[in-house]
Amino acid sequence: MLGATRRHAESSRPVRKTAPPHDLSPLVLEGVDPLSARVFQALRRTLHVHRQLMMKTLAERGAHPGEAVCLRLLAQHDGMSQRDLAETLHLSRPRVTTMLQTFEKNGTIVRRPDETDQRFTRVYLTPQGHRLEEELRSVTVEFINQTIGTMTIADRTELERLLEELADNTSRALLTNAAGQANGEELRG
Repeated sequence: MLGATRRHAESSRPVRKTAPPHDLSPLVLEGVDPLSARVFQALRRTLHVHRQLMMKTLAERGAHPGEAVCLRLLAQHDGMSQRDLAETLHLSRPRVTTMLQTFEKNGTIVRRPDETDQRFTRVYLTPQGHRLEEELRSVTVEFINQTIGTMTIADRTELERLLEELADNTSRALLTNAAGQANGEELRG
């Protein structure tokens, strides 16, 4: 499905002539240079197939990425409050409650009221929960070794640098947008 490749004048890397069926048409946005649009499309595609592979790999073990992240978080912060767990995972409290109910039925976690403030529920991994988290962590190790680990050291080093730069740029844009929204709300208030 990769089809033949052609080379762009700006790049020595091959570019797909045809896209896999799940991809959208090449992105054309007025005001965005073609190279930036291709980079955006490549990042979008990478994130898409990354998610597909991770979901497939976890599903083979009867898990979902959100569950794996939740267990990892609890392994690092055992006894975290249910509310903080929802906020950290960026999930609604009802969604987290549902996930925790499933974990509780399976013997993966126990929930207990906070000793000092009964309004809070603390979540703890059971020994079975620790074993499951370790198993799911091994999925991540396998995933990294099959994907990023196959790249050369030089490519991984450059990719890390570029992704960190992109993350920094995105964080700045996020802060700028948040500050702009806050200022706009102040002006309207």
